[in-house]
Amino acid sequence: MRTRIISGVIAAVILFVIMRLTPFVMGIVIFIASLIALYEFYHALRKADFHPINSVGFIVCTLFLLYISRAFVNNSNIVLANFFNFIFQKDIIYLIVYILTIYMLVQIVFRYKELKLEDIAITLLGLIYIPFLLSFILLVRLMDNGYELSWVAFIGAFSTDTFAYFIGKFFGKKKVLPEVSPNKTVAGCIGGVIGGIICVTLYGALYINNVTSLNVNIYHYIIIGLLCGIVAQLGDWTASAIKRSVNIKDFGHIMPGHGGILDRIDSLLFVAPAVYFYINLLIY
Repeated sequence: MRTRIISGVIAAVILFVIMRLTPFVMGIVIFIASLIALYEFYHALRKADFHPINSVGFIVCTLFLLYISRAFVNNSNIVLANFFNFIFQKDIIYLIVYILTIYMLVQIVFRYKELKLEDIAITLLGLIYIPFLLSFILLVRLMDNGYELSWVAFIGAFSTDTFAYFIGKFFGKKKVLPEVSPNKTVAGCIGGVIGGIICVTLYGALYINNVTSLNVNIYHYIIIGLLCGIVAQLGDWTASAIKRSVNIKDFGHIMPGHGGILDRIDSLLFVAPAVYFYINLLIY
């Protein structure tokens, strides 16, 4: 437990430093995290005799980085502005999708003894599951008052994980999904939801409403906290189900006591889009 706590504190400090920097830096970090997590995902699936096409995954991640970078290009930089305008015009996007689709499909023609149709599905699933969902963190960061609001996603996800872990560890008895994750308990699930509600509500009411021009009604924070508490655990259970299906304990070992990058952000992947859509549709 000591190792888990120490590495968690170090990760929190690193996250705080990154958040204090420009959104462009966050975009770079999201790109790097996506690459690592996508590699972990593909590597895990290979243990179940799947063969995802790594090159396609990494190319699409790079396109995400370019798309993210477009938001930070000053129009005075004519060369970069023209480059991004060219790359992300509709027909060029369609052309890239066409080329990547053909490339993936012909793999099952020329590598028919090695690759199957489900390998293409796994490749695409990884792209939707990781870089697409993770990109919503940056979308929140780019909103008005984005620095303060993006912390809602992190606090919602990580407070749920923390409360669920400790309450489940010390008070949990009845298992909730033993066939998926034998350590998950009913008490831990309830504690995770309560923790998410408390932390998000306190952060929103005491910090956001006092340091920004926003004056969000407290019930919004309660609902967001509840939403985070639910979807964060769904994200955690989903990752557990994937790991169980390929018979591994962790996706990686980059974070002592936590596993890989994907092990650490599995709940955040589900929380970030939920926070973005709630704020964008119901608050702004």
